[in-house]
Amino acid sequence: MKTGVPIIVAALFLSTFNPRLSTAFAQGTLTPPGAPAPTMKSLDQIEARTPISSLPYTISSGGSYYVTTNLTGLGGSSKGVTISSGNVTLDLNGFALLGVPGSAECVFISGSYTNITVRNGTISGWGNGGVNAYFTGVPRNLVFERLTISGNSGFGIISQGPNIIRDCLSQNNGTGIASYGGIISGCVARDNTIGIVAYGSCLVRDCQAAFNSSGGISLFDNSTVSGCNVLGNPSSGISAQGNGSRISGNNCYSNNSGIFISGSNNRIEDNQVAASVVAGIQVAGPQYTNNVIIRNTVSGNGANNFNNIGANNDLGPVGNAATNSSPWANISH
Repeated sequence: MKTGVPIIVAALFLSTFNPRLSTAFAQGTLTPPGAPAPTMKSLDQIEARTPISSLPYTISSGGSYYVTTNLTGLGGSSKGVTISSGNVTLDLNGFALLGVPGSAECVFISGSYTNITVRNGTISGWGNGGVNAYFTGVPRNLVFERLTISGNSGFGIISQGPNIIRDCLSQNNGTGIASYGGIISGCVARDNTIGIVAYGSCLVRDCQAAFNSSGGISLFDNSTVSGCNVLGNPSSGISAQGNGSRISGNNCYSNNSGIFISGSNNRIEDNQVAASVVAGIQVAGPQYTNNVIIRNTVSGNGANNFNNIGANNDLGPVGNAATNSSPWANISH
């Protein structure tokens, strides 16, 4: 009985070396058939993009386009990039589009196209403006973001229709940023003629408008300006040149007039206005009525902190925080 186990073990051992007894499967060749093929998709497969390597350039069909290097435009009223199609994304890819004397606009949207985005780069030195998206047929669904626009004659950016202008810097242009019916947010407009213009039905928020040679922020009918920092403008810091707008939660410092109202039915609320040259909050004349001016803090102009408001406007009580208990009170120092 003791010999049975060794015999079985020996038989199993010998079977692995005897091809007729072994049950092991034969192995294939270990030599690879060729070099490994790539398994990742290329960028063009993921997002097909068209390069732009010279100016002028016309985009005549929808798609994604990108700039390959710093590019310089031509004179003779030549534009930089003309967009003549909808459904376009233009990525400056961190590069600069540089104008020369006698050039026209850098980016020009030539018709009432929709769904256009321009982003990520510098536009400088163009003779007729940086970005022109103002057209009679009204382009729609436009986005301009993360652009640095400087040293252009005319507008830095002008856009109309449903549009968003965000996180842009506009310096040393004619009008820095202008919009008809859009949103301007997180932008800086410095050293232009006028910083920001909201031509109507606009929202301007969390922007800076500083040291422009005329006004800081101008708004027309049915617009809102909130959370903005406006300083050092030799005309009005914020001017309401139309009706039915709201100016709230802004900081206006060292402008000619902090907030100037030449319209009716506007609401001016919860602003900080200080060190104005002429007046803190001022109404242009008795023809402008039904403006509501409440909960503002104004200092530095004495009796002109609240100037020429007029009986046909609604001015909250003016006093100081220690004695004025009205929830609509304006604070004056």
